[in-house]
Amino acid sequence: MTNNKHDADLAQLRAVSHPTRIRIMNIVAAPADALTVGDIAERTGESAGTISYHLRQLAKAGLVEQVPSPDGDARKSCWRATTPKLVVHSDQSTDPASADALARSVSATVSEARIRYRQAESSLPEQWRHSLDGMTITRLTFEEAEQMQQELMAVADKWANTIGDRHVEGDGSEQVMIALSAFRYLD
Repeated sequence: MTNNKHDADLAQLRAVSHPTRIRIMNIVAAPADALTVGDIAERTGESAGTISYHLRQLAKAGLVEQVPSPDGDARKSCWRATTPKLVVHSDQSTDPASADALARSVSATVSEARIRYRQAESSLPEQWRHSLDGMTITRLTFEEAEQMQQELMAVADKWANTIGDRHVEGDGSEQVMIALSAFRYLD
């Protein structure tokens, strides 16, 4: 299977360190055709001006590109992702300001997605009216916590990259957010 992932560089990491930009990247990466600013604005509930601003920031980082309208209408501003799947993460080598911005953005993105899901849950088909929400607090050494994080990421990667990559829009599959969070608990 072809690997369609692209690991983000520092400029791209900074560019997606905003919840709206993460949503835009997800929206423009999915369809085969380019989307207009209006299409993206409608799906996000943001203004066209806000979407245009965020698209320009993503374009500066090389994550999206403006393309001609499929119907030839030069008045339309159409965009698509330059890579089908962007993998964004930070580690010890990431500068602290970028890592912090990404962590805040991911946290906000997950919270906003949960709110959208909860608001729409009763109107979803019965089989999609469920989510896995849970929490546990345990005691681990640093090494055990590192091992647990690697194992959890391997499970998420399996479902996101191996199984999830088999699906395309229209085959009965739906997008599912996998949100993992493990950190030292401070009371």
